[in-house]
Amino acid sequence: MKKPTLNQGIWLAIIAFIAVMAYRSYLKRNPVEKQVDQDKEMVDHVEEMVLKKPESEFKDNQLPNGSSPFDDVYGDGQFSDNSNTLLVRNQSGSDVIVFLKTIGSGEIIRNHYIRAHSQYLLEDIPNKTCYTKFYYGKDWNPTRKVKGIVSGGFDTDEDFVDTEKDIMEFREYVEGNYIYSSQFEITLETIEVEGQTMSERKVAASDFF
Repeated sequence: MKKPTLNQGIWLAIIAFIAVMAYRSYLKRNPVEKQVDQDKEMVDHVEEMVLKKPESEFKDNQLPNGSSPFDDVYGDGQFSDNSNTLLVRNQSGSDVIVFLKTIGSGEIIRNHYIRAHSQYLLEDIPNKTCYTKFYYGKDWNPTRKVKGIVSGGFDTDEDFVDTEKDIMEFREYVEGNYIYSSQFEITLETIEVEGQTMSERKVAASDFF
């Protein structure tokens, strides 16, 4: 049997919700003795159908590590001929996209997809002062839009986190016979456990993008 699409699933949930309301109304007008338990089980079953979010048609879909799905939204990533790096270890159970945002101008200069329980090294980062934002989730849906542009997005367990208080100054400079550069590392834990590695703050999707 063909699985219903996400939109079809939403309509089925709406129809089931209407059925629950109509059935409750009927019971109030036509009480039936000795069938309370049976009726309650039926209503609970239908309510569970209403509350359960339809499974994504893109279940378990992922992008390769390092992909930049939001370049069409924010422009191509900015790179410089230097040795500034940011290593992101994603120890959470969700995939995540890390955004590197500049202080002041607010530019998104990099965005990279990092799968759960893996890591990715951002290299050749320009000499800028930045902080990170993180978009967590599962089941990558390539048809979703951000700011009216098809960029993709997670269908399941979405969370939006920024770390504006954790500032990173990327700077490569020469001093004497030596070249110095910036190497930062971030470890992402399960996002429910906040404050262990950095100053995380959950935000709404409308404020994130």
